[in-house]
Amino acid sequence: MESGFFPADPPATEPPVEPRRERNPSFEPSADELPVLFAVSEVIARGENVVIALTGVRVFSDGIELLVDRHLRRGSIDEGDWRQVHGMFAEHWGRGALAPDRLRWGLVLGDGTRLFAEDRFGAPFDADPDRHTMRVNGGSGSGDDDRYTMRNQLWVHPLPPEGPLELVVQWPAFGIGESRVVLDGGRIAALAPSVKPLWG
Repeated sequence: MESGFFPADPPATEPPVEPRRERNPSFEPSADELPVLFAVSEVIARGENVVIALTGVRVFSDGIELLVDRHLRRGSIDEGDWRQVHGMFAEHWGRGALAPDRLRWGLVLGDGTRLFAEDRFGAPFDADPDRHTMRVNGGSGSGDDDRYTMRNQLWVHPLPPEGPLELVVQWPAFGIGESRVVLDGGRIAALAPSVKPLWG
C-alpha cells in the first residue's frame, strides 16, 4: 500500500514482563489462608444517627483483621441534608485527610504500643515487618433512602501480644467522642496455629 500522510506504525513488540508483586505482610493479609474467626459482637460507639460496631476478628497466621460495621440512619434528616450526610458517612467528596472532625481509628496493644490508621493508605508499603502496624484494608457499603451501612476491615500485623487489645474510634462529625472496646489479645493470637492453607 502506498504511503500517505500518516507515518508507518512502529514494528510490534512484546510488552515487558512485569515482575510479580510479593505480598507485604504489613500491608495486607494472606490470600492463601483460611482464617479463623474470633467471635465478637460489640457496639464501640453510638451517636444520634450513627452506630459503630465490631462484628468479628479474622485471625491469620501473621496478623488479624478487625471487622467493623458502621450504621447510619436517616431519622429526621431532610432530603437535601441526607445526601450530604450520606456522602460524609461514606467518606466521599474528599473532606481532607486531616479534617479535625474526621473518622479516626487507633489500637492499643497489650505492651502499651499505640497504632493509628489515619487514612486508607495506612502503613507504608515498605514498613518494618517486625513492627506492629495497622491500616484500613478495604470497605464496602450498601443502603437505601433511610439507612446506610459501611463495612471496613482493619489489618493489624503481626499478631498482637498477650494482654488487652483496645480498639479506639473517634468521629466528631457524627457526635462520637473517643470510644473503645477491649478484647483479649492473647486469646485471639492463640487461634493462629489453627489457620489452614486455602489451597491444601
